[in-house]
Amino acid sequence: SSKNEFYDGYNHCGYNIISRSVLLDESENILDDNGTLTLIVSIEEESTTVFVPKNPLVKMMREMFNDGTTADVCFEVGTAEGKDDDDDRTKRAKTTTPFYAHRSILEKCAPMLAAICGSNNDSGGVAVASVNDVKPHIFHHLLFYVYGGSIPEEELKTHAKGIIDAADKYSIINLKLAAEALYVQPADISLDNAMDNLLYADSRNCALLKEAVMNFLADNHYAAASNISFADFPGHVVKDLLVAFGRNSKKGVHGTNVDELTTLCVSALRRKLDKMGLEVDGSREAMIDSIKSHS
Repeated sequence: SSKNEFYDGYNHCGYNIISRSVLLDESENILDDNGTLTLIVSIEEESTTVFVPKNPLVKMMREMFNDGTTADVCFEVGTAEGKDDDDDRTKRAKTTTPFYAHRSILEKCAPMLAAICGSNNDSGGVAVASVNDVKPHIFHHLLFYVYGGSIPEEELKTHAKGIIDAADKYSIINLKLAAEALYVQPADISLDNAMDNLLYADSRNCALLKEAVMNFLADNHYAAASNISFADFPGHVVKDLLVAFGRNSKKGVHGTNVDELTTLCVSALRRKLDKMGLEVDGSREAMIDSIKSHS
């Protein structure tokens, strides 16, 4: 039988819920096949916990995002002017998208963005800065994150590479690491893209992505040796590869004088750094050196 819900119209006193004639009407399909009426009673109790509203700062910050009425900075984001490919005499019109911001927030949360705005405008007007190396929708995510916003995971994954590039350039580190985590999952690395991912990770200092590639190479060392050209393999990442081999084989650790930090994965190192209040971006070697120097 179908499930029907009925609500008392008399202050929940428990009477006059449904008439007997309606209850026995087979077309209503209220009773079970054997003629049984099933009643489920629920009582909603008021919470005894005292309600305390959350700190409104994050909400207020998000409301200030791209607010042109209070902003003292405007980023004009767009592609640089150029010529059409099919006609050198015709120039493409330069289109820009304005994004409004507040210098005081940028100086604290995104100093590199604040730096391209120049010095304070003595006239009290809005300082204008051009950004030609980031697409508007990527810059939107970047600035929204600076103002305390959260980017949906699917959106972050779809535009991960663009966000990594922009966040790395303007040192929005936490956003860069969030996008990096979604950029290439370990299962997405293959013999065809391992070297490209490694070179990209090295160029953007993405230690987590680099570690994923190294783990793949360690797990598939014979296939990698036969199918991947290592002509462009960066020499300074050999230590990372050896760590991946050691963690993969579980040999050569016990009974030897191995620094525990060397055996930790990137996420564990970042977690330690974050707990110590230190910068979590950087290569494995840089993170280990930072932990040691502050221990």
